[in-house]
Amino acid sequence: MFARRAFVLSLALMTPLAHAAWPDPSKPIRVVVGFPPGGGADALARAIAPALSDQLKANVIIDNRPGAGGLIATDMVAKAAPDGYTLYIATPGSFTIWPNLRKLAYGPQKDFAPVSVLVTMPNVLVTGADTPYKDVQGLLAAVKRADGKFSYASGGNGTIGQIAAEQFKMLAGVQMQHVPYKGTTPALTDVMGGVVPITFSDPSAKPLIASGKLRVLAVTTAKRSPQFPGVPTVAEAGVPGYEVTNWYGLVAPAGTPPDVITQLNKALVKVMADPEIRHRLAISGMDATSDTPQQFAKLLESERAKWGDLIRKAGIQGD
Repeated sequence: MFARRAFVLSLALMTPLAHAAWPDPSKPIRVVVGFPPGGGADALARAIAPALSDQLKANVIIDNRPGAGGLIATDMVAKAAPDGYTLYIATPGSFTIWPNLRKLAYGPQKDFAPVSVLVTMPNVLVTGADTPYKDVQGLLAAVKRADGKFSYASGGNGTIGQIAAEQFKMLAGVQMQHVPYKGTTPALTDVMGGVVPITFSDPSAKPLIASGKLRVLAVTTAKRSPQFPGVPTVAEAGVPGYEVTNWYGLVAPAGTPPDVITQLNKALVKVMADPEIRHRLAISGMDATSDTPQQFAKLLESERAKWGDLIRKAGIQGD
């Protein structure tokens, strides 16, 4: 009997940690955000963390690791243990834009396991409340008069905000200088202060628009957004063919056990369907959604190809 018990114990000790019951209520699940507090990715993570904690019966904490347009955090999570306790709010920049700009320390396809898209949304073309720009046509006229000296802010090199502006430049046939910041919040601060005239912000600008500190000129999606009623699309406002849709999703390090990915996905489907969370995210300009890991993987693949084509045509260089 003693020998049998010793054999069973030895098997248990040989079982990899990743195959133990997950999650362990005594161990926090860390959701990493590659941008400072206050931006869209951070707002999303903080909106869903309590409900995700309830679904998983574990403590979910937010870990902001800003810098380099999200690349620092992305690389950190790529190297994290694939045990389900380190997750990442994926953005188009780190997963579909930067891979087309330079060789990265991580591979979006080989180093990550998609879990689900969480929200879709437009970016918004905004300017300071004190600028003379009332609409896209007026803005374009000013950009052309500036003869290449007009500038735009973004949340960092390789972010969807930069891509939105570069597509605007290419389709409108204008020139603007890029001023990258370490996140959306500092970029919006300088646009409000008149340091830089415009930015193609994520929807975290919505409260600032509502308070009158920013003026919204257009949304970047192909159709008007219910989150910004009455605001025209960039295409409607004078740049035919323009369309940029932003999104945030959740990924885990590659090698995370499939059953953990499945549990996470099931939990997120319930979280993103919660009316209270959907309402809270709508206030921030985001449309809550969810999909399967396989569907998310297909989105990442198609967007890498799409933005790679734009980057080559526009001659965008990674810094």
